[in-house]
This record gives sequence, C-alpha cells and structure tokens, in this order.
Amino acid sequence: MKALRNTKEGLVIPSAWVKRWGEKVSVQRTGDLVILESSQREAARRRLARMVRKLRRASRGLGSLTPDDLAAEVEKVRRQRAGRR
Repeated sequence: MKALRNTKEGLVIPSAWVKRWGEKVSVQRTGDLVILESSQREAARRRLARMVRKLRRASRGLGSLTPDDLAAEVEKVRRQRAGRR
C-alpha cells in the first residue's frame, strides 16, 4: 500500500485508505483544513453533539451547577467516547 505523501501542492492520501471508510465519505474544507469523514463517524459526532445539548439543557433547570462544572462533565463524556480515560 502506498504511503501518505506531502507534496508542493498539498497532502496526498492513498485512495485505498479512504475506500475502507465506506461508500459515502464527507469532505469539508475550512480555510487551510480539509476534513474527510466517514458516514459512521459523522453520525457518531452528531449523536455526541445531541447528547451535549441535552446535558446543557437539563443542567439549566438544576441551577446548582456552575459553567465550569458543566464544562468538566462535557469534557469527561468526550474523553470517554474518544477512548481516552
């Protein structure tokens, strides 16, 4: 399998790497950054965002949580979902 290469024009990613992600791959460009994302990864990212919104909405009613407490809980959930404990 060919390796990742850096050229004058940019970064070359072997198509075999991207083909393993499935039939549908999302490509987004923001400034100098290009994001390649499989449909499964995109769905997982959206589920996490939905969970974070629900957590924030639920915490508003509690009133006892500070924004720092909430941010710590959100970061804890993100680390767990990313596999870094």
